[in-house]
Parts: sequence; structure tokens; C-alpha cells
Amino acid sequence: MRILLVGAGGFIGRHLLDALILAGHTVVATRRAPDATLLPGVEWRGLDLLRPQDFAWPDGIELVINASGELSTDAARMDRLQYQGACTLFERARQHGAAVLQISALGAGEHPDAPFLVSKARADALLLGLGIPAVVLRPSLVVGPGGTSSTWLQRLSPSPLIPLLGNRARLQPLHIDDLCAAVLALLRDWPAQPTVLPLVGPREMTQGELIDALRAAQGWKPARYLSVPTPLARLGAALGERLGWQALNRQTLRLSQRDNLADPAALEQACGYRAAPLASRLRHWPQPAQSLALALQPLALLVLALIWLGTAVVCLGPGFDWGLRIMAEAGVEGLPARLAVIGGGLLDGLLGLALLRRRWRVRALQAQIGLMLAYSLIISLLLPHYWFDPYMALGKNFAVLLLSLWLLGLSASSTRFR
Repeated sequence: MRILLVGAGGFIGRHLLDALILAGHTVVATRRAPDATLLPGVEWRGLDLLRPQDFAWPDGIELVINASGELSTDAARMDRLQYQGACTLFERARQHGAAVLQISALGAGEHPDAPFLVSKARADALLLGLGIPAVVLRPSLVVGPGGTSSTWLQRLSPSPLIPLLGNRARLQPLHIDDLCAAVLALLRDWPAQPTVLPLVGPREMTQGELIDALRAAQGWKPARYLSVPTPLARLGAALGERLGWQALNRQTLRLSQRDNLADPAALEQACGYRAAPLASRLRHWPQPAQSLALALQPLALLVLALIWLGTAVVCLGPGFDWGLRIMAEAGVEGLPARLAVIGGGLLDGLLGLALLRRRWRVRALQAQIGLMLAYSLIISLLLPHYWFDPYMALGKNFAVLLLSLWLLGLSASSTRFR
């Protein structure tokens, strides 16, 4: 079958891409910025569902799989992407005689205060009314390597005491391999009528039980859990809303406090597939070393941010005269020296703030690495005696430089497929 896979650069999309190719299907894969080096031999096309009218429809497409989606704090953007853009895609599929498999989300249509689910539900409803072969697959929480939620859970897993927003709501998580297997089963046994099918794991779990499953897969005992007090959780969600955090905002806080369950029998009756127990899938992921690295990443970022912000405060405050003395040693005095110290302090502060924003983080790490190398080179040329400081202030820069390079590698790898 010749398949158009939309959102092939995302977590679900890239796992589906591998599964479809291994099953012998011909896939035209799309992402916002196509890159043929991601998977050689795959035909990549650029498609941004915020501008779907710019997409040139490939010849011979029999099925469209929409695996795109974005859980964010921008409700208007989610509506344009997941409803308006998706509906344009569905209409074009109808015009070209293609069937559609929509990867939606469990709970779509049931939570009017969750913009992510509202936009998904609106697109689902339009698709089912087009009169074309269509399946809306609504998975529960999908875990596996590379997922945003999975990374967050993996980051929490090494801690023996884990704070949670709530640990009473139940969900039925499943592994990404089960989602891929369910899609392949549907392609072999396509329902006769347009339909909505929930895709859930066989066991109901709380957040704590899910994390304990991840801990057990890594050889660790169950953790202890601390429920974050409601006022503090709301404060954190409000902050996350302003900073654009995906894992913690008002929407995710509301959803974390509600059950999200369904009967797995509907999918089994439709195509004969039932998801496996989650524990049986956790053989190669998560890995303890990676989980520990992810757990340390926020702490390392915070330390770096405090270093840069602290440097800015000192340079512009009590250390201003000290900075002028250093500039004088380098032969720079008067207004140029004052501007250099002030400019350096402001730049340090800007880098510290940029590290706290996800969208700026990679650029901020690259900039600070370049800045530290430039500082070190200038000092080595103009003030080489600082290398013999008994406290090794300049030498310690290289420890911070290595930490920055490590964080850059983690941050860059997490954004490669976007």
C-alpha cells in the first residue's frame, strides 16, 4: 500500500514509519522540515499543517495516516494545527480517493476545558462525516523512547521520592510498539464503516504505578510518592503556562486529576488486536544510565543558569569596580571599559534567562560555549597571568564548558525530529 504519513518526525510518527516500512508498505513521509538523511530510502516531503494548502499531493496515495499533534499552551495554534489543518488534509484525501487513519487521543470530546482534546475531537467528527473509509484511533498515554511524556516519566524514575501532581487518577498506558502493531492490524482488517476505536493497555494504573513499572524495568524498587499540595501545583501550572512548558501547565494539571479509561475489547473486535501488558514491552527502554542523565539535566541547567545570572548581578553590582580594574589591566579604560563591563553583564544575564526557555535553550548553550571560548582566548592573550590564579578561576571555566557541551548534546537530540 502507498501511504502518506503525516507527522513522521514526531514520536508516534517516526515509530510508525519504521513499522510500515518493515511491513512492506511504500511510505511518503512528511514533516515540517524534510531531511532525507533521517531515514535513507524514504521519500520525504515538507508539510506544515499550519499551511496545508502549500502541500503538493503525491501520486497514488491509498491511505493517509495523520500522526501529527501538539500538546501546548497555545490553544489557537492547536486549533489551527489539529483541527483546521487536519480538516484540510482530510478533504484533500477525499478528493484524491484516499482512506484516512487519524491518530487522535483518548478522551477527545469528553473534556471541553482541554483545548488539545477539543481540537482533536472536532477534527475526528469532521473526518467521520466525510463519507470516506476512515478510522479514528484514540490511544491512551503512549510510552516509549523519544516521547515527550515518556521522557518526563523517565526523568522522574531514578528518584526514590517522587513528587506528583496527583496519584489517584487512573489511566491505561501502552507501549509505542502496541500502537504500531494496532495500526498494522487495522491495515490488514479495515473496518467496513467509519468508526472510532480506543487503544488502551490492559491494566489500569495510577501515575505512581506507571513510574514503578519503569523503575522495575531498570532494576529499581518501587519509589515513594509525594502529592504536591493543590495551591503549589496550581502555582507551578500557572508558571508553566507562561513559560510554555509541555509537561506542566493548567491543561496538564486538569488532565492529571481525571481518569482516562476505555474498554480494549472494541479494538480487538474490529481487527483482532489487543495491547500487551506494559511490563512485557519494557525490555530495551528505559535504560538506567539514560534515565539518570535525564534526571540530572534540569539540575545542571539550573546550576548553569544561576552561574550566568549570578555573574550578571555581580558584574553590574558589587563587582563592577573589580571588572573595571580587570579591563584596565588589559589596557581598556574610561567609557569603553564601563560599556564592556555593562555589556558583558547584560549578556551573561540574557544567557541565563535563555537557558530557562526550552525554545531558546539550544541557541543559548551554543552562544555560551562560544562566549566562554572567546573569554578564555582573550584572557590568555591579554592577561595570561590569570591562568596561575591559585583558585583556578579560569581553569574552572572548562568544567562548565564540558557541562555545557553535554547539555547541548541532550537538548539537540531531543529536538532533532521536530
